[in-house]
Amino acid sequence: MESITQEPPQSEEPQTPADAREEVPATGNAALMPKAEKTLHQQPTKGKNTTSDTNDEDDALTFDADKQVLRLSQHTSRTYRAFQTLLATVFATLIIILPLALLLAFVYIWWLRIPICAYMAFCFVDPAIDNGIGRQVERVRRLWVWKHINAYFRVRMVVEQKLDPAHNYVFGVSPHGILCFTGQILMASQHSGIDDALEGITFHTAALHHVMKVPLFREYLLAIGVISSSRNSIRRCLARGNGHSVGIIIGGAKESLYTNRGNRKLILKNRKGFVREAIMAGAPLVPVFVFGENDIFQQLDHPMLRRVQRWLQHRMKFAIPVFYGRFGFFVPRRTSPVVIFGRPIFVQKSESPSFDDINKAHAAYLTELHRIYNKYRPVYDPDGDDLTII
Repeated sequence: MESITQEPPQSEEPQTPADAREEVPATGNAALMPKAEKTLHQQPTKGKNTTSDTNDEDDALTFDADKQVLRLSQHTSRTYRAFQTLLATVFATLIIILPLALLLAFVYIWWLRIPICAYMAFCFVDPAIDNGIGRQVERVRRLWVWKHINAYFRVRMVVEQKLDPAHNYVFGVSPHGILCFTGQILMASQHSGIDDALEGITFHTAALHHVMKVPLFREYLLAIGVISSSRNSIRRCLARGNGHSVGIIIGGAKESLYTNRGNRKLILKNRKGFVREAIMAGAPLVPVFVFGENDIFQQLDHPMLRRVQRWLQHRMKFAIPVFYGRFGFFVPRRTSPVVIFGRPIFVQKSESPSFDDINKAHAAYLTELHRIYNKYRPVYDPDGDDLTII
């Protein structure tokens, strides 16, 4: 039975997935070359910054951040731009700053030591890690700081096909980058435009299970709706219905070691756990490619360092890239990432899918990913390498 169609399946009841790894890596037709340049027409719609392609074959919509963010991004004041840079640097280093602050509090504030120990124990048993929805706090998404961070990065989204919120989706996101900054920016802020681009869909990014236990940083991730990339967490998310969908950064920690400007190597060839989960849930697969994610930082590349990093990644399941940005420090480059959402690939639901079903869906996913990359590369990444799947 064919498990992949370009239209939603008519009736057939699913088949079922074989076993898979404990954790889906976090926290992914022949290539279609772009046609002649098309004219985009502004279509004002209730405050949404949307552009629509008028070609009958291609109804792609472009979503920018809200108008306030766009105005701030064009600000020329040196003082304000330095302020933006400071905020972006703090944001980029939260995974270091927050645990370090807790450690310093433990060392220098003696009466906090017992509460801190109790909190750190709680980090390992907190049920929110695997509940499939995190512990989302809308107040966090409305914080004033996000409009300035959005203005620094100026993320744009291109949605090839309007997604039906009646479905749950599995978004395979690539590349991973250093710390998936674009995904954090989109999810964390109501200013990013993602609520318009994926209207009616609740998008949860899946992060490595170990990262969801990092003190304080985990609270930030849970507050913006991030979930663990464990099987249980992903299945609970997709089982909730009502548009709850999961975004899996498929290349995971290993792919972060390939993060460099112009590098377009993706670790996808043998990553099929996300496909299995999509078939089990009957959730359409949506390929997502982020142009500019690998350009935010540059990574030190030395043979000895790389051997140590790979050894640590193999032993700890967590990569430790050594990177730098502007001025040779942890200051992210002022980039404008573009997130391309490909067309959904509908799969036939099955509680235990065969290897053949999984391989067919995986091949269809890679084909669609190549198509959107080749189509949009001349516009958003003319100097980038060819897409390489390893």
